[in-house]
Amino acid sequence: MGNLFKDFSINNESLFLNEHMLSYDYQPKLVPHRENQQHFIASCIKPLFEKRSGKNLFIFGQPGIGKTVSLIHVLNELNEKTDEIETIYINCWKKDTSHKMAIEICHQLGYKFTHNKGTDELFEEIKTRLNKKSAVIVLDEVDKLSDFQTIYNLLEDIYRKCIFFITNDKKFLIGLDARLKSRLSLSELEFKPYNYEQTKDILNERKKYAFVKDAFSQDAFEVIAKKSHEVQDIRTGLFLLQESGNIAEEKSSKKITLEHSQEAVSRLKNYKIKIPLELDEEEKEIVELIKNNVNKDILEIYEEYKKKNDKSIRTFQRKIKELAKNKVIFLDEVISKKGGKTYNLRCVDKKLVEF
Repeated sequence: MGNLFKDFSINNESLFLNEHMLSYDYQPKLVPHRENQQHFIASCIKPLFEKRSGKNLFIFGQPGIGKTVSLIHVLNELNEKTDEIETIYINCWKKDTSHKMAIEICHQLGYKFTHNKGTDELFEEIKTRLNKKSAVIVLDEVDKLSDFQTIYNLLEDIYRKCIFFITNDKKFLIGLDARLKSRLSLSELEFKPYNYEQTKDILNERKKYAFVKDAFSQDAFEVIAKKSHEVQDIRTGLFLLQESGNIAEEKSSKKITLEHSQEAVSRLKNYKIKIPLELDEEEKEIVELIKNNVNKDILEIYEEYKKKNDKSIRTFQRKIKELAKNKVIFLDEVISKKGGKTYNLRCVDKKLVEF
């Protein structure tokens, strides 16, 4: 007989108690260290209880620091409190046109007869339904929208509402049409990165419910907390907690040790964490060009890029700056062939995609 299963536990003992707790999609009942932000969001909604429009809010901050999870927690509490306020949540990465947004809003309002209907026709249905109540409308990753007609429609035709915009890009408002910006009268709320103790606290809470008691050695957990704080992304920590547990079980260990967490950290460069947002098609194309043109400077890459894209150098440079800011690529300062300063472009080795 072979020995393929000799190390497998007969009693099916697992280090995991509830692995779902390590999913970034899991919505905890409490969002620690975001209480102030949640109270501010709630204050923007409060006028709706008095049959008045609430405040529109621009929420920004880098990926993986609790923007979406905090707002969804507020929406969940709101839904438990009242049936008189409709809550609509749209991920604009997936629903990036007015027509897609209109279909999604209809579906969330329980109207399913959207086939073969135009955007204006769908919005008439939305207007009729939303104006029977008040509405909170959340547009997550709003910078991914290709047009803003639905936002104009919501502002013009919905009586009592507040609209929340969520984005990683603080500069999004700069490019927004001045008339739209004026009509929105946006308040702003910045989510800043968690400090080390906060990061540790959040991961410890997930660990407590995801694993059996005392499954993690303290030094193993410390490595994960430090790495997550280093990259300033809670999703990295959740991935490392889960991967450390998987490694320990692969090795038939009854405890997750420092060795297991260190190996999990080393696997970061080989694993892609699936999270809600991705690079758009244009950004993916730029990344592929950089991969295929090693040690070329920004102007040389642009020459390749414009063969297929009718975009200005300024637009291209803006995309490059955004990719660099999100740590998808690196800019290495070099001396150009003409003697001036330029940048060579290279991709980040890891495949941990940030959104």
